[in-house]
Amino acid sequence: MDRIQRVNDAIKWVIFEGLAKNQTDLAQKLGYTKSSFSQIVNGRVNISDNFIENLTKFAQSLSKHWLSTGEGSMILTSNASSTIQELTGDPIGQELYNFEATNITKDTVPEIMYNNHGNKFTFYPDGRIYIEVLKIPSSAHASYITCYQDDVQLIQEFDTIQFRVDKFGLGHYKAFDVVGDSMNGGNIEDTPDGAEVLGREVGRHLWEGGFRNTTYGFIIITKDATFLKDITNYDEQNGLITLSSRNKIYEPFDYPINNVYQIFHVIKRIF
Repeated sequence: MDRIQRVNDAIKWVIFEGLAKNQTDLAQKLGYTKSSFSQIVNGRVNISDNFIENLTKFAQSLSKHWLSTGEGSMILTSNASSTIQELTGDPIGQELYNFEATNITKDTVPEIMYNNHGNKFTFYPDGRIYIEVLKIPSSAHASYITCYQDDVQLIQEFDTIQFRVDKFGLGHYKAFDVVGDSMNGGNIEDTPDGAEVLGREVGRHLWEGGFRNTTYGFIIITKDATFLKDITNYDEQNGLITLSSRNKIYEPFDYPINNVYQIFHVIKRIF
């Protein structure tokens, strides 16, 4: 196990113990920006001794020696044992503590994995899986299209949100909020105003040949706005897609495909 893996295991333990709500919260508590913290835990920059010093000062049960070298245990036995004794009034044996510590770090701490696009998946022991993605508010359309290809700036600009999912995904995922009722025709698969949706990007190379019907529609990022619509036709000869609403008071309209930056297939919703 290398230093990056050890640091990530330690961070999982910190969050599991409730010392921080998530990585963003921990970054703030340690005095790092979301961007710089993400680069550290993803191995994009070297993990410095200063970072380990800050982490172990914040979570004093963590072993600085283990984080630096991999030798020994992640948790300082003496610190943990004295803490347990203070809380319960009972001494705890070394053998029992080691058994409990092993259970904590291997059996009950969530596993975290990242796909090639940097999306974070958390696997819980009870089988639940959550994905953490950047959430793009509709009000931030203008700022998003100026930096949507710059991962570092996106992390600095936008907050994250979690969705429960069924499995690990290899795609590129983002979340968006929904403003308006154009996709709410009253059916169970329609999406109301105020919902938050998770989308998987449809690569540009897959646009040729048109778009199939979907359960929840598409998020279409364009030069002019961000739309949640069904794509009901693609006129490749004239370069136009037809965007349709599920609320029948809204008429379909054509939009030039050359003014479309990204398309996301909506796969999950929260409302």
